Amino acid sequence: MNEFTRLRHLIERRLPGTAPFRPGATDAGLERLATETGLAPPAGLRALLRVSAGQDDPDQLYGPLNFHHFLTIDEIVEMHRMLTDAVGDLAAPVGQPAWYRWTVWSESWLPFLAFQGDCYFLDLDPGERGTFGLVVFRPNVPVLDEPKAPSLAAFLTRAADLVETGHARVEESTLVLLDLC
Repeated sequence: MNEFTRLRHLIERRLPGTAPFRPGATDAGLERLATETGLAPPAGLRALLRVSAGQDDPDQLYGPLNFHHFLTIDEIVEMHRMLTDAVGDLAAPVGQPAWYRWTVWSESWLPFLAFQGDCYFLDLDPGERGTFGLVVFRPNVPVLDEPKAPSLAAFLTRAADLVETGHARVEESTLVLLDLC
């Protein structure tokens, strides 16, 4: 995935102490992700995970984008399961037309970046105004704003563009990208 490779190189140059990226996922790992979440990861996420299956950041302290780190397959599965179990029953339908079909949490949301309960996720069952695989920021106290990008590729491209054009500042171990919050 060229978009991720470009962003990864920018992260590694600007944040030399960031958590290292893991090698790409295997077919078995991607199959396990689909089986354990009950969701078929979209092509963009599969491509990203084939390049790098998350970051080696067990304490989740060195996330390169707004403190969020790229999740491993195990972390995606765990966060999806935890949110589904903890708040899935609080979900309520959203009146349409809207970006989202649900509030709070949906089993059709697949996180890929996270920090302290906040996450960026792909919506695999969006509302009437949304597109399959759109990227959403979900704070720990879920008030969902407009999507951050129509796809994972567009999100990664936007992040790289912001870094390259000087719209990111280094703070501790992260690139602060206010346009993506």
